[in-house]
Amino acid sequence: MCIRDRDYTFDNFVVGPCNRLSHATCVAVSEAPGQTYNPLFLHGSVGLGKTHLLQATSQAVLKNNPQAKIVYLSCETFVNHFIHAVEQGGLYEFRHKYRYIDMLVIDDVQFLSDRERSQEEFFHTFNSLYQSRKQIILSADCSPAEIPKLEERLVSRFNQGLVTRMDKPDTETRMAIVRKKALMRGIDPPEEVIEFIARKIDSNIRELEGALTKVHGMAMLEGGTITIELARQALGDEPTPPHRQISISQIIESVTNHFNVRLSDLQGKRRS
Repeated sequence: MCIRDRDYTFDNFVVGPCNRLSHATCVAVSEAPGQTYNPLFLHGSVGLGKTHLLQATSQAVLKNNPQAKIVYLSCETFVNHFIHAVEQGGLYEFRHKYRYIDMLVIDDVQFLSDRERSQEEFFHTFNSLYQSRKQIILSADCSPAEIPKLEERLVSRFNQGLVTRMDKPDTETRMAIVRKKALMRGIDPPEEVIEFIARKIDSNIRELEGALTKVHGMAMLEGGTITIELARQALGDEPTPPHRQISISQIIESVTNHFNVRLSDLQGKRRS
């Protein structure tokens, strides 16, 4: 198993309404792998803490049982390993590596999309582990049913366990995340700076951490003191505008108004 960040623990994870169920199920799995919530499928947009929970669960299992055999990797790595095994005639070694373990943890499983042979191999790997009551934890940026060109039998397998969604954190949770990240770095920004960062960045946790890094970096250059004025200078005082969803009907309305044409002319066969 590869632990990419030792800071990815349950103690360092900020729990809020957006992720409470996912966090609770991961804790339960770490205490009794293979017995509850198997498989466990986490999904949500980029930067919401899926990888943090996957690694925290893996580390907790290892802490409880240092002899546990855990394979943690990205789905892209799994696919690449499979392709290499096929090319080199090493399918027996590949299958032994992934099917005789205690827990399989795969991040970004949407990478299986439209990869027929990899899906076939993963299906049999999944069945082998599940029938042996070994824990399987998966994550993706969408629910199993929303992964394009994923075989129905895999969708069914993923849904037979627990599927939990992680949403964007609210303002209070974002503030708690900024406080936690600041504490881990040994810095103590004023409360108004924490609130400013949390309200300024409302997209995901990675961008929150990046904003804190930028503010801290500028403070170091300016003498080491973090102030609200410095934070505004670093991040800009205007709030980040929300992403606007534009519909086809809105586009049509704008075009017809701008060029003073009728909708029937725009949609008709005439090209004038």
